Amino acid sequence: MGVDRYGRDVETTGDEPRLDREHVDRHSALVTSPAGRAVVIVAMIVGAVWLVGPNIPRGELQSDLDGLWRPATKMGLLQDWGVFSPNPRSESLDVQARIVHDDGTIEVWDVPDFDPVIGAYRQYRWHKWQERVRLNNREQYWRPTALWLADQYARDGVQPVSITLVRRWLDHEPVGSPAPRDSDWNEFEFYVWERDA
Repeated sequence: MGVDRYGRDVETTGDEPRLDREHVDRHSALVTSPAGRAVVIVAMIVGAVWLVGPNIPRGELQSDLDGLWRPATKMGLLQDWGVFSPNPRSESLDVQARIVHDDGTIEVWDVPDFDPVIGAYRQYRWHKWQERVRLNNREQYWRPTALWLADQYARDGVQPVSITLVRRWLDHEPVGSPAPRDSDWNEFEFYVWERDA
């Protein structure tokens, strides 16, 4: 009779290297003992409650159980997926820039398109940027955005002389309605940058 690497008693033929109970690592000893298995099971149940519980639909049940995952919230483990359905956004948002060059040409800049696989992550960041830069309380970003665009569009002696940032939106009917509320994009020019003469 011998001991395997998990600390369990096993039949041996005599050819195997002999292990003593003292040489069994702590993790293996923990998960093979009845008390250790109980600790692991309790930890798994608590982890499952902390991950699933906060994501149940808002209501009386969630309010009643709110205290159960408060420790998870304090440790930063809370995963709130409330950005998704059943409350989809009621409008589409966009930010464009109209760039007028010193030779009279006009270009329109929009958030770049990226490949649909890996590029989707970059696209998402650009869309989050659009959501924020368009807001009136984010005015500190307007001039740096225009200066960045002026730098990007300067080429072969042709310089942008003015850049107009335009917030655009398209209102949507609630899900299930037959047609959009607007048939065309609404626009509002919220910042104009002009090159110093």
